[in-house]
This record gives sequence, structure tokens and C-alpha cells, in this order.
Amino acid sequence: MASIDGLVSGLNTTQIITQLMAVERLSGNPLLKGKSESQTMAAVLQGLNATLTGLQAAVKVFIPDTITKASAWTSATATSSLPGLATTSVGPNALPGTATFTVRSVATAGASVTSGSVGSLTTAVTDGPLLLGKGTAALGMASIASGPQLAKGAHTLAVTQSSAGASLTGAPLGNSITVDAGSATLSVEVDGTPTSITLTQGTYTRDQLAAEVGRASGGTLTASAGPDGALRLATTREGSAATLRLTAANTALGLSDTGTTAAGTDAVVSLDGVATTVASLTRGNQVTLPGANGDSLVFTLSGGLRAGAATATVVEVGAGSSLAQVVSSINGAGAGVRATAVQVSANAYRLQLTSMSTGSSSDVSLGQGAFPPGLSGLGGTVELQAGADTLLRVGTGPGAFDVTSSTTAVSGLLPGVTITAAKADPTTPVTVTVTSDAEGIATKMDALVTAANAALGYIADKSAYNADTKTAGVLLGDSMPRDLVRRLADSVIGTSTDLPAKAGVQVGRDGKISFDKAVFLAAYMKDPAAVEKTMTGMATRLGDTAKAAADPTDGYVTGQIKLEQDKVKDYTDRIASFENRMTLRQQTLQRQYSALETMLGSLKAQGEWLSGQLAALPTINSGKN
Repeated sequence: MASIDGLVSGLNTTQIITQLMAVERLSGNPLLKGKSESQTMAAVLQGLNATLTGLQAAVKVFIPDTITKASAWTSATATSSLPGLATTSVGPNALPGTATFTVRSVATAGASVTSGSVGSLTTAVTDGPLLLGKGTAALGMASIASGPQLAKGAHTLAVTQSSAGASLTGAPLGNSITVDAGSATLSVEVDGTPTSITLTQGTYTRDQLAAEVGRASGGTLTASAGPDGALRLATTREGSAATLRLTAANTALGLSDTGTTAAGTDAVVSLDGVATTVASLTRGNQVTLPGANGDSLVFTLSGGLRAGAATATVVEVGAGSSLAQVVSSINGAGAGVRATAVQVSANAYRLQLTSMSTGSSSDVSLGQGAFPPGLSGLGGTVELQAGADTLLRVGTGPGAFDVTSSTTAVSGLLPGVTITAAKADPTTPVTVTVTSDAEGIATKMDALVTAANAALGYIADKSAYNADTKTAGVLLGDSMPRDLVRRLADSVIGTSTDLPAKAGVQVGRDGKISFDKAVFLAAYMKDPAAVEKTMTGMATRLGDTAKAAADPTDGYVTGQIKLEQDKVKDYTDRIASFENRMTLRQQTLQRQYSALETMLGSLKAQGEWLSGQLAALPTINSGKN
């Protein structure tokens, strides 16, 4: 807009309007001041809420979780007497205790290698897709092969019910059993066929007697001594087709029931979710397992089937593929198996397969006919390394038991403790001791006190009066923060029967909370349950006080923040309206002064015209000629 300074009047109208507007704007200063004060108050209260939220976080670690029941009080430390054999780590639910065990084995990955070799990595070794099995041996499958149809990709094998042979159990035996001429014959009927088993006469322990029965039966039966000392006989053939009956009592062996004919238990095995029941299971038998969409798989039994899961993956390779191409295809199949071409001598390469996981179910193998003899000399795969579980043997007496894991980490022996096996040593015992982590609890208690003092210190700072600058803190004179300070202090003081001060936490004369670690540890070691009860109560009270103030939904400090924010919004709207009025007022003044200059300009022009007219009038001479 062009300047309207008085060209006619000579007035500095811009300055006049600016000064008039400055006077007009004085009425808006209370709005600006009110908005600034509300913004400052909201920011201060938000800072207070932040300290209370920190206090709630520090409190939370002392309150037992509603599901896991874990808290700072359940924290523990674990030590191993021989870290070279086994190390320890603890979780939030670890409980004090101890366990002694020996590391019988450490988890390893299964591996296999071809029985033969080829002279070059480029030598053609196969004429079509390969079937790669992982975990099949652990199920009881000696070998696998594709049926007439088996789709490319991974297939799931699962034994959901283990098979078992027909079994009979006798009466408990003593520690020493004598077999003489009268008891050397064991007469049974196996699968409906009468069978006479002749034992070698002599004196046996129960385990020795079980071994002698197995030997003398020629593999028809297995025998074992149960925990109660009873002899248990079972057929090596498994499934409901297997039967066993005692045809003549043998009291020396604890066997007297001749009326019961026992039957075995069937196996239930599935291919891609299609279940099949197998009623007769004998080493070397083949079983065809149907799957979905016409797929099928054939496996050879190594004995019975045991519950578990495995995979069979059809790896796509073209006819005439080389060893290098086979390695690449297997590694790209995502079957959890790593293939390697290993050079075993000059111009001799074998295919090695290694499981990418550990445990007794990590065996790997290729299906029958993977490498046809007429095409290459690789042959079939043979076990290079058996997959093994980590096995910890706990105890040495009759009640000794084993804890296993498919990895080196073993959980569950002690609650909340993970034991990681590093080296097998069946003869050297390892003791793991779990104790309450008193130092850790004290550190967390110190953090709780620090968090409470942070809230108290913040309120004190914002409520202080600075005599030098003669300025008051935003919260000075506000009853709300004073009430909050009182509630926090009362939470720590406790009651006459529940005094946190006895465990090292108390409120000083300056209003600050102090923590004496030495007093706390001494009280905790003397009576941990009492200290836990008292300090959990204190933490709960502090948490409730902080939540009542800072809860994001209905906390009273949160409510005050919202109120101040609403004031800021209202002030903002009123200031915007005020600015609109000021703009209109300024525009009015500009128009008025512009009109004044126009009017003065018009009057000046008229005056000049009149002056000109008057100057043009004839002059009347009053003299005579």
C-alpha cells in the first residue's frame, strides 16, 4: 500500500496511526499474558507428569506380574562350579536352589556323506530329482524313497503315535536272581507261535538277567528291569499284529500270568497331514505312506516308529547334473541342510550333508537311488556324525534321571535357569547354585528412591522463590503440588507396624527420601519375606499415588494439564479475534486519514483557484488623470 503521509497536511499520518494502534493494542496484553502463563503452567505440569511416570516405572519392578508373578524380588543369580563344562543364565522367574549333574553329551548336528566319490566336480552324478530327508532316522525310518508321485518341495512326516511291542511284566525281583535247571526255560507264545527260550544257568543282577533273556531269545524278545525291579518282556515286532503270552509260569523270574495275551501298539504316521495306521512293524519292512493329491512316500523300517516330526524335500535337479550343481540345488532348497563337495584325495570328491540344526532329530540322508550306479560312483549316503541331544544326568542312585535338549541350552532343570553345556564329561559332576540377587534388588530399590526424589525435587524447584531475581516458581502457592508431596512422603513413612525405615528407606527433615543400602541388605538377609512385604507395600503406595496424579485418562495432574491446554486454545482464539479487530481498526484509521488528505487537497485546490481569480481582477485606481 502506498504511503499516506500528509502531502497536503504535512502530518506524519503513518506514525500517528502506529501510535494510535499501539494504544489500542494495550487492551490485548492481558490475553497474551494469560496465554503465556497457561503455556508455561502446562509445560511445568507435563514435566511433573514425566517424573511421576518415571516413578511408576521404578515401582513396577517391585510389583509381581499378574501372569508370570515375576518381580525384582524373584531376581536371582546362578553360578556353575565348572564353567568349562556348563555355564548358566537366569530369567525373571528363577528360584533359589541347587542341582548337581554330569554332562553326558553336548548337542551336535547330524551329518552324512556319500559312500563313494567322483573324480571331478563337473562329473554327472544324477538323472533326476533328489529326495532329501531330515529327521527321518529318529522316527525309525532306515531309508526313504519317493513313491510313483511326490511333488517338488518340502513334505512333512509326523509320527503322532509311537508303536510298541506286546509286553508282559512280572513281579518285582530281588537284587540277585539265580537261574537253575528248574527255571532256565522260559516258555512263551510269540505272535501265536510257541517259543521256548533256554537261559544260561547262573546268578544274575536284574539288568544282567534282562540282557540274558534278550540274548537267549535270538532277537525275538527284548527285556528290561523296571524301576521296581520287575522283569518286563516285549516283542521286537511292534504294532497290534504282535502278541505275547506266557505259556508256563516261571516264579524264579517273577512271571506267573499265563492267562493274558498281550498285544502291541500301532503306530500312526502321516505324510502332509494324511494319517496312516501301521499295525505290523519289523526291522527291514517297507511301508508305503500315502499323502495328499496322489503323493506317496516309501520308507524302510529300522524297527518301531517313534513320535516326532521330520521333513522329506524333493530337490529339483536336471538329468545329468554335476556334483557342483547338486550342491547348489540342495543349498538353495531351504531344507535346513548344508551341502558341501569335499575333496577326500586327489581327483576324488564326495558329497557331504550337514544339518543346520542340532539334536537327535537332525539326521540327514538322501533317498534311495539318488545317484544311480551306472551314472556315477557316489553311491548312497552313510552316517558321518550322529545328531545328538544335550543330556544332563542328574544323580547317581536309583532315582537318577536325564534332562535333554536338542540344543546346547537346557531349560527346566531349575526354574528360570538356562544351563548351557560346553563340554561332555560323564565322570565330573557340575553343581549349579541359584541364590537370591540381593545386590540387584538393592540397586533397584535405590533407583526407586531416586525416581521418587526426582518428583519431589521437581516440585520443590518449581515452587521456590528466588529472592535475588524476586521471581516465584510457577507452582508456588498451588495446593495441588503440596498435597502430592504429602502423599508421596506418607507412602514412604508407612505405619507403625509397616515401617520402610527398618529396611533403610525413610523421609528426612529436608523432605527428601534416603536409602541406606547396608541397612537394607542386613534386613533382607535376616528376614527376606518381611522386607519384601514391607517394601512391596511401600512401592504399591508410591505407584498408586503417582498413578492417581499422572494417569493419562483421569489423573488429576493430567486433568490440570488439559485445563491449561484448553485455556491456551481459548486465549489463542480470543487473540485471533482481537487481531482481526485491530486490523479493521487500522484500516479504518487509514481510510479516515486518507479522506482527510483528500479533503485538504481539495480545499487547497479551491483556495489556489480563488487566489488566481482574485489576482486576475482589474485593479481600481482611485486617482484622477
